[in-house]
Amino acid sequence: MAPRSCADTLAMRTKPGICQRKKRFASEEEALRVAEKAPFPLRPYRCELCGHIHLTGRTKGMKLPAFEIARRRAAKAVRRENAEA
Repeated sequence: MAPRSCADTLAMRTKPGICQRKKRFASEEEALRVAEKAPFPLRPYRCELCGHIHLTGRTKGMKLPAFEIARRRAAKAVRRENAEA
């Protein structure tokens, strides 16, 4: 099964003013590179207004990028180790 892209996820409802203020990415890969460097979870989505890729912090119930899943697993392992010590 091919990995899901942001185009396969449910569309976000972005308001025109928000779309204009957000950075636009030409590709999902470019957006993921930026999201991976962020200190908080971000995920890409395709904007219905401009057709470009934006990043959002809304992740509840959404598929997270692989690097974010790995980041959360590592943090959970550290918490477990600290609790056992």
